[in-house]
Amino acid sequence: MKMLLCSFLLMLTGLSHAAQPRFDEVFFFQTEQVLLEKQVKFEEVARFSNKLKSNIWNALKKADTPVSNGYIVVAVRSDGQVAAWLDMQPALHEYYDYQVVEAAMKTPPFYVAQGVVVFGIEMAIDTAKHTRKIRPEPAQWAAARKKLGNPDDIEQLVLSLWPE
Repeated sequence: MKMLLCSFLLMLTGLSHAAQPRFDEVFFFQTEQVLLEKQVKFEEVARFSNKLKSNIWNALKKADTPVSNGYIVVAVRSDGQVAAWLDMQPALHEYYDYQVVEAAMKTPPFYVAQGVVVFGIEMAIDTAKHTRKIRPEPAQWAAARKKLGNPDDIEQLVLSLWPE
């Protein structure tokens, strides 16, 4: 009887699958000097990052997604607003993409004196293998880059996708 009960419980736990996001390196689009000019405190960025990861984990805890890896790219504006984009391969289903972006947007921001701070965090779902991409490039950014006079100006790029 105990063996049958144990087998049944193992079978039930095998049926419910929760996505397991893992995070690794952070990629800053701006130099340390620019971040210091924006009065960014790295302790606050670290707290924000930890809360962001927790929010994403909670958003995906009931998700059933395929193995994927890439980046979550986050922008924090001086008015306290947060935006996010995913650069994942394969791309997450739009429902889960929306859940992750919403989780990021609900994360209380860190202080930015002026402009926008943009960074990406490597994210892998249900795999320990992180992306080989050196730099995040969300799909939405490609078309926006073509419309800009200086496609390498990360603040202009982000603001063109994120009007006030």
